[in-house]
Amino acid sequence: MDGFDIAVIGAGMAGASAACALAERYSVVLVERESQPGYHSTGRSAAMYVETYGNAAVRALTVAGRDLFRSPQPASPSISW
Repeated sequence: MDGFDIAVIGAGMAGASAACALAERYSVVLVERESQPGYHSTGRSAAMYVETYGNAAVRALTVAGRDLFRSPQPASPSISW
């Protein structure tokens, strides 16, 4: 991996977000062990809505996000990278 300033290990939501932000100023390589990005916890988190999962704080956040999960809104056009 010669020629990169930073290596980000893991292409889940956190790793991909970090790599994207860092790429504005640095040469970044994003490395993932699985066959696709977001395979483990990111994939499960984005694919399921389970109100009974996690501790009290996680459950409260999950319930608070119910409407957004069931009826997602399009991305804001004001967001730019």
